[in-house]
Amino acid sequence: MPRVMPTEAVQTIRRLFPGIGRHNVAQTYSWGNANELRGIINIVKEVPSELIVLPEHVYANLILATSAIENQLNLWISRGEVSVLRPVNGVDPVLLICEALDRCLDEYPPAPTTSELTFITNVALREFIRRDISATDRRLSALEWKAATVLAGAAIEALLHWRLHQPPPTDVEIRQSVDTLHGQGVFGKNKPPSNRDNWTLHHFVEVSGNLKIIGTNTVKEAKLAQTFRNLIHPGKTARTGETCDRGTALSARAALDHIVRDLTP
Repeated sequence: MPRVMPTEAVQTIRRLFPGIGRHNVAQTYSWGNANELRGIINIVKEVPSELIVLPEHVYANLILATSAIENQLNLWISRGEVSVLRPVNGVDPVLLICEALDRCLDEYPPAPTTSELTFITNVALREFIRRDISATDRRLSALEWKAATVLAGAAIEALLHWRLHQPPPTDVEIRQSVDTLHGQGVFGKNKPPSNRDNWTLHHFVEVSGNLKIIGTNTVKEAKLAQTFRNLIHPGKTARTGETCDRGTALSARAALDHIVRDLTP
């Protein structure tokens, strides 16, 4: 079933009524606007309800505005070209809808079952990672194996990136771990960059494992997730003949669960 993101809905509404909101004029609409108004109502209904996250008074205005439009459309159907669609609480109803949807995000909020990640004190970062975890689960449910594999890998990387910026370990201990692993040939010829913001998932997994931040089995699972995430590159797929499938997605999701478990105090 098709879905419309809030930003797409706003863009469509502004194309249909490019003058809304200008000069603070409380616009009225007549029978001649019926098709466009019906289109707006249909578009709003296609926006997933999970994305309609609004303050109470804004949500109330959205409901009042859509109800006013629907009631007027029904009146025109039953009685013909009579009366006009008037402002709602003194405001253009189309503008109320547009402004409400403009405040909604195109990203689904985390599902109630998504791990709380309460050990991450940065609220914005915590919710960002929770959204990726929730998105991973939605892609799994939709049988979108590549997307689920990639999103799980991204969440793992974000979690380990965060953890290696939370002492212990100290920066000195992290540099010593990098030196040790590099000496063992784990990173090949090149050391990871000094700035951890430029590390890859491979670097985060190896160093986190070496410092005992994550367990041995978790390291194995995370390495698999890393390998599977690399399958998104066409060259890798061409060389190996492997592609992302249900197995890679479930393995990456399992690795993510291992990471969350090991990082939870």
